[in-house]
Amino acid sequence: MNRSVLAEVLDSTSLHVTPGSLMVATSWRHPTRGPVDCPAHRLVAAHARQSGLAADSRPLPDEELRDGLTTAPTTVFTVSYERPEGGHRGLALAARSDDPPALCFARRQIDSWRAVLRTRRVLYVAAQDPLGPRPLSASVPPQAPGGSRDRWRVCGCPAAAACPSAENAERALHRFLERGDEVVVVGTPLTGSGAWVGRTLQGDLRVVSTPRQAETLAVADPDRLAFVVAPGALVSEVADILRVLRRRHPRLRGQHPREWCYTMDDLHTAVAAALAQSDRLLVVGQDTSPVTRTAITQVARTALRLRAVTTLDRLRPDDVDAATITVLDATVDGRALREVGRALDGLGPASHVWRQVHTFKETAHPAYHPLSSG
Repeated sequence: MNRSVLAEVLDSTSLHVTPGSLMVATSWRHPTRGPVDCPAHRLVAAHARQSGLAADSRPLPDEELRDGLTTAPTTVFTVSYERPEGGHRGLALAARSDDPPALCFARRQIDSWRAVLRTRRVLYVAAQDPLGPRPLSASVPPQAPGGSRDRWRVCGCPAAAACPSAENAERALHRFLERGDEVVVVGTPLTGSGAWVGRTLQGDLRVVSTPRQAETLAVADPDRLAFVVAPGALVSEVADILRVLRRRHPRLRGQHPREWCYTMDDLHTAVAAALAQSDRLLVVGQDTSPVTRTAITQVARTALRLRAVTTLDRLRPDDVDAATITVLDATVDGRALREVGRALDGLGPASHVWRQVHTFKETAHPAYHPLSSG
């Protein structure tokens, strides 16, 4: 791909651009390469508007741009590259030839984005979806679950998905309390231990969030100790805590494992796998979701660069100058995520890959594996 990158300054006698503005091509025709598509045009237009220039995004007239017409009224800065599957993509910005500020901005934009044109892999992490796994065949990612708080259950599942983990935990908790047991809540809920416990529970119980706390837990009657799993807790962390509690209190009773929710454990695994392969992390939008909260927690323990792309003009060339980028959605409707995906499609050949981990639970020994073809 790199050998096919071609940056040029062309001229037009028929394009008319007003002073203080740019014409941002959604597509244009190269003198020798033919049609050039511009999926990243919204990105460049957003930067132009943020800089105080008007930006008119539209296809350039189907004319032959020329090189060297120094008296032409319009100057067109272009960059294009060849796609592996055929055809060309790129960018083109047109400005009045007698408008130095617009000309300077257009030249800088083309030079900046030209420097980061490359083949790249873009990774996305999908939350559990009641409609099933995301399709991987589309070049631009489809809409992902948004981050609005009312769209997520306390366990991290989408509100549209049937997940009774919180109700199961409450029911088990009240059953143990009615028996007179001393109850501990094991693990930290997604929303914080206080939010779930304070909303639903009454009685003598404590939260045990770490194995160290389990080691020092003082119990009045070891024969009457019981536990419930906090909705949204990582099952892998819960298992470590229970290992300590069972060693210290062999008669421990607790909520049945089939009632535990594995959503956050699956998200933790999927996010960790994506980040381990990535050079950059982009969090798109201003809201939060279980996916983004998991990623931000994990990236804090690494040297991976994180960039919050709250608006498209905040996406900079340095943010995409990497072979593998993880892009996570923190929006309600997924529109900003799709815009970033389209922009990356216009900055070099991109492979968009959705990652999802899903734990299957069965109440009896399975007669077949759920993913097998037999």
